Amino acid sequence: MRLNALLNKIREKKVNKKDLIIAILILIIAALIFFGWYYFRTKRNPFTVTFTPPDKHKYLFSIYEPGVMSRPLGVAVSEWGDVFVADSANHRVAVFDANGAFKAVLGKQGAGPGEFNYPTGIAVYGRKIYVADFYNRRVQVLNFDGKQLSVLPRGKDLRELGGNIFPVTVAVDRSGNVYVSDVSQHRIVVFDDSGRFVRYFGRAGSNPGELSYVNGIAVNEDAGEIYLANSNNGRIDTFDLNGRYLPDRISGKGAANPKGVAFEETSGNLYVADTLAHKIHVLDKQGNEIETIGQRGLDIGQFNFPTAVAVDNRGRIYVADRENNRIQVFGR
Repeated sequence: MRLNALLNKIREKKVNKKDLIIAILILIIAALIFFGWYYFRTKRNPFTVTFTPPDKHKYLFSIYEPGVMSRPLGVAVSEWGDVFVADSANHRVAVFDANGAFKAVLGKQGAGPGEFNYPTGIAVYGRKIYVADFYNRRVQVLNFDGKQLSVLPRGKDLRELGGNIFPVTVAVDRSGNVYVSDVSQHRIVVFDDSGRFVRYFGRAGSNPGELSYVNGIAVNEDAGEIYLANSNNGRIDTFDLNGRYLPDRISGKGAANPKGVAFEETSGNLYVADTLAHKIHVLDKQGNEIETIGQRGLDIGQFNFPTAVAVDNRGRIYVADRENNRIQVFGR
């Protein structure tokens, strides 16, 4: 009754400070009584905000080349959606459109221009294809018809590099700089957009900042960072663009044998192909795992030694499912 009288006084603008304080206290007590009744009845906080996490990745489709795709070890996607696969045991590159339809085969086994001997990694930048041609100890730069445009490293760079390289994976940043993992020396070799050797960094070992068979490279040019799948050390290591180790940045320690790695610019997420665990780890900007994709198996959405991962500008991810001889595509 008193509350109604106070409210009437408020409407009539005749309330004093003491009456206003009493009214506020009555409202607080009423709110506490409601809170207590609701909590003991439902065991839930009535003020809790329900957080709906972002959609998880779901299987979309698989890519197979007519005939037999054999042990694909690398995958890359062009800016318009074509998919390029290092069809390793067939010593060639297979090309598919954005829907997974077969388009072309580039190359064959050999050591000549446009020929391959176990291609293990692939990247696309503009209208160029970069292929880590492992046993030919070179990175071939091709056009979309498979014609060789150049070879990395150039002959005049070999002395500075101490001889030929064994390239297992390759990445290209937005400026056209090329990063190559040379597993013969456990280092990253960097070339500029004209193919000129710039520098190398890294050394063999298991200590922080040391490398052992880097099988994946991803570049976050905005942050000035390079993420390396330090495979035999079982971790993701971060370096700056000049090759300086960054111990306080992303370091995915939960991967058994990380090989492929891809960076998504829009979300800042890092995708890691964990080969021996048969799944993909999704890490946020701080390196926290926010999702895993897949498990071991032969069915759709399952993996059998996934080796490489790529992400396109629509947020789709492409996984080289090595022993299942296919590329699997996932989207949110």
